[in-house]
Amino acid sequence: MLIDWKQDFAGVGGDVSYVKSAVDLKYYSPLVADVIGLIHVQGGILNQVGNTQLRMLDHFQMGPNLVRGFAPNGIGPRDINPYGTQDALGGTRYWGASAELQMPFWFLPKEVGLKGSVYADAGGLSGYKGPTSWAQTGEINVPGCIRPTQNPASPGTCLGLQYDDSSVVRSSVGVGLIWASPFGPLRFDYAVPITKGKFDRVQQFRFGAEHRSKATGALV
Repeated sequence: MLIDWKQDFAGVGGDVSYVKSAVDLKYYSPLVADVIGLIHVQGGILNQVGNTQLRMLDHFQMGPNLVRGFAPNGIGPRDINPYGTQDALGGTRYWGASAELQMPFWFLPKEVGLKGSVYADAGGLSGYKGPTSWAQTGEINVPGCIRPTQNPASPGTCLGLQYDDSSVVRSSVGVGLIWASPFGPLRFDYAVPITKGKFDRVQQFRFGAEHRSKATGALV
């Protein structure tokens, strides 16, 4: 079992004050015939301290690091103004859970260093609490303004930030190919989202490096 607890505090000077906490738990164990089981649970919360407002860049940003099958920054609150940038905004709280089996290809020599995996992920990111109006650029919301539906904006449209903050559970299933290469463990994943938010961004293929557990040899 590996438990990682992180906490950031901002507020000693400057105009931003918050406490940002995150926990990451991995439990992995050999099962049968070199098959390794891995359970991964994670979560985080961002709390504003005092009267200062949280900035957009202070928020958690999530994608395949939470639920595979989604693009980087592809999950959670997003700018939905049709004349805006449609950027990911991040959130103040997230959770994630994964179950995975890693197994060797028994028909290949162990020296090749190839393994396969099957997994299921679920998680969510929500709670944007950053600014929604910027007077200096004219991007403001006023009482009674109309939610934008077209570009360019019609008279009376809310020109400030409009966003979707759906708390829907994102989930996916997938398979992976793991290679203990001379350059370190490398991994290729193909994941299919099962449930997603209306404005989430999907990325089914993913390639990257992994870390190996000294206890079991699992890629974690």
